[in-house]
Amino acid sequence: MKEKFENVEIIDGEEIVTLYDDDDNATEFYEIAVVEYEGDFYALLQPVEELEGVEEGDVLIFRVEEEEDGNDRFMNVEDENVLNAVFEEFMRAVADHECGCGCDDCDGHCHDEDEE
Repeated sequence: MKEKFENVEIIDGEEIVTLYDDDDNATEFYEIAVVEYEGDFYALLQPVEELEGVEEGDVLIFRVEEEEDGNDRFMNVEDENVLNAVFEEFMRAVADHECGCGCDDCDGHCHDEDEE
């Protein structure tokens, strides 16, 4: 199931993306979200299997470019400001997704529920 927020699409389920390194070695990732930020799209991925240098629960962020043949190309992002901004957008959407209240300052506990 996919849920669409203002500029974040959270992907619930097991959507798998296979990326290849320079030596053509394949690594599979779960695609957990796509974030639109400043006109570009970013995929948030988690490795399916343990990956050296990546802690469990870590999210890797790649800029997605569409190639001429229609396939997506995942590009490394080196700008820390962009990485942080994309991750913050994702975290806001996750908080809204978990709570469902849609408020900007929700920490996963809906303020409206406390009043009922």
